Amino acid sequence: MIRIGLVGVNTSHADAFSRIFNGSADEASRLDSGRIVAIWGNADDPGRITTLAETHRIATTVSDPVDMIGTVDAVLVVDDTGGGARHTELARPFLEAGLPVFIDKPMTTAYADAVALFDLAGAHDAPLLSCSALRFAVEIEAAKHELAAAGTLSSIVSVGPGDWFYYGVHAVELLGVIAGTGASWVHRHALPDKDITVIGYEHGPAAVVETLRDAAYVFHLTAFGADGFASVHVEDAIGFYTNTMQAFATMATTGVSPLRREQTLEVIAILEAGNRSAERGARVDLAEVREG
Repeated sequence: MIRIGLVGVNTSHADAFSRIFNGSADEASRLDSGRIVAIWGNADDPGRITTLAETHRIATTVSDPVDMIGTVDAVLVVDDTGGGARHTELARPFLEAGLPVFIDKPMTTAYADAVALFDLAGAHDAPLLSCSALRFAVEIEAAKHELAAAGTLSSIVSVGPGDWFYYGVHAVELLGVIAGTGASWVHRHALPDKDITVIGYEHGPAAVVETLRDAAYVFHLTAFGADGFASVHVEDAIGFYTNTMQAFATMATTGVSPLRREQTLEVIAILEAGNRSAERGARVDLAEVREG
């Protein structure tokens, strides 16, 4: 069984992932491939740390994340400070130690930092995974036949709630599952209560990502093709969280990430290009983001 360290408690994902691996007094764990054995949280969250540790029977609480090294086999970095602003500094020592690491969404708040983390992971043979859990939504598997039957895709519309970067990562990740990589430019129209973002691909469909703050909370994608259309409506949160943690546990066992670095980096590049586009009121090429 994989011994897992949990870094960060100030997000609902800390509770969701702990339930999946450890269960609780009145709920069995959903995966038996690993167990969270150590936990760290910011000093200003003492009550949250205690509650999570007691609820999910996490044996060890550490005052410094690096104290986990030598006692865990893999690490979940889920700290939510600044919308993921601390992910780079928190993940770095574990990657340097060669440990498998999952970094919660968004991987980083800047594209250059994401590249640096992948480079560091490669230098130390540390398996690294970062994604929105929607990457592993159970509804995508169920819709594969309909998506294939739609034929060559012309366009995709992916819709999610919240702001562009921190929450828009979900809708962009869901788009990436269907469209793959190859985005070449982004034009984001930032409105007061929503973002309408057009994404162009070098070879493939056009796409629209909508992050809506004035609509119901929903994750939905529709793909239009030469032979028809198919829709994916994601609702099963337990399913996509469990599938994501299973992918992480498999990576920790095999040493192989389920995603290529290019897949994750393109998501971050699209988000950063969207920020630049909104600031300028113009289209931004992803090559600009990738070149620094």
